[in-house]
Amino acid sequence: MARDGGESTVEQAEEIVRRLRGVVAARITPTPGGDIDVIHVLGQADRSPKLIAVDVVSAVAAELGVTLEARQVRVAAMRPEDQPSPPPLARLKFVGLSQSVVRSNAEVKVHLEDRGMLYEGIAGGPNVPRHRLGLVAQAALRAVEVFLRAQGLLVFEGVATTQIGEHEVAVVTVTLAGSDQEVLSGSSIVRDDPREAVVRAVLAAVNRPVSWLAVNR
Repeated sequence: MARDGGESTVEQAEEIVRRLRGVVAARITPTPGGDIDVIHVLGQADRSPKLIAVDVVSAVAAELGVTLEARQVRVAAMRPEDQPSPPPLARLKFVGLSQSVVRSNAEVKVHLEDRGMLYEGIAGGPNVPRHRLGLVAQAALRAVEVFLRAQGLLVFEGVATTQIGEHEVAVVTVTLAGSDQEVLSGSSIVRDDPREAVVRAVLAAVNRPVSWLAVNR
């Protein structure tokens, strides 16, 4: 259901929830009619999931006039850094990449797969060497967001390749949208094509939050 400003209730609610203290990431599952069904929240380890849930219900009611029941807000806390990490993001597989150039502009498409379903991310920009790997990283992030049915969750920060020992390595940094603007990083060894290594580095960077959100899709 759309509200003033063109954004749907779900889109506005996601923005509100992501600004709350202790919220790392949020995704809303809508009803068939476009209203809020369930709000999935990934919270910081040092803040109680119950407190975050209360904040979510209060904020959505205050800013949108939407009354939620407690069962509609599901909060999972991130693990402290000294605990084992969650399983890797094995559901998404990198299956293809294409690039086209029209005059001075380039467009990159990245395809990811999950259980037979393809998710395409597209990014475009100037066709100059210093931007090419960045377009690949941005396209990969868009594909992940298509998989999650979320927009604006993952913000590209930078990409580079560097020599470590005998290996060339692609490194990517990404900002996770939220109240604390957490910066994530990932890396992958360059084997044949640096662009493929960049895609895999993106998946490594977003593994921790996206693994949790993917489970709750």
